[in-house]
Amino acid sequence: MRPFSWKFPHKKFHFMRIEKFFVILLAVIVFFWSLEELPGRWWLALLLAISFLALYVIVSLLLQKFRHVEEHYRLTSQHLHVEKHTPTKVQKAKVPLKDIGHHKISKTFLGGYVLTKRKKKHLVFFNSKKELHHFKKAMEKHTKK
Repeated sequence: MRPFSWKFPHKKFHFMRIEKFFVILLAVIVFFWSLEELPGRWWLALLLAISFLALYVIVSLLLQKFRHVEEHYRLTSQHLHVEKHTPTKVQKAKVPLKDIGHHKISKTFLGGYVLTKRKKKHLVFFNSKKELHHFKKAMEKHTKK
């Protein structure tokens, strides 16, 4: 197996799919709750839902700029290397593929986890379905051995 590596998030990446899903769900709840509290004023309920979305996007982008967390993944024939970079420190984990007992990947939300035989969980995130497919293919190939 050729080594494969990816970095999360990409420069053009702003929100995770699961984050988008729940924020939109919350905006719909805000809209209907506001509509219930302000009968006959649908435009005000819509304005409150849009204000909620705008506030969320602004706060989220500011936190991304301030916190700036990156994760680097490298999958080789023997190990999965995970590095989490923050402005103040770097956390490294080297997981031998033979110690991986279980893995779960979500194609919908582009993420998942790897669970070792010692029950240690390592989260993995992907920018695209191509990265996810390559990782999943390598894990399936390894688990067949």
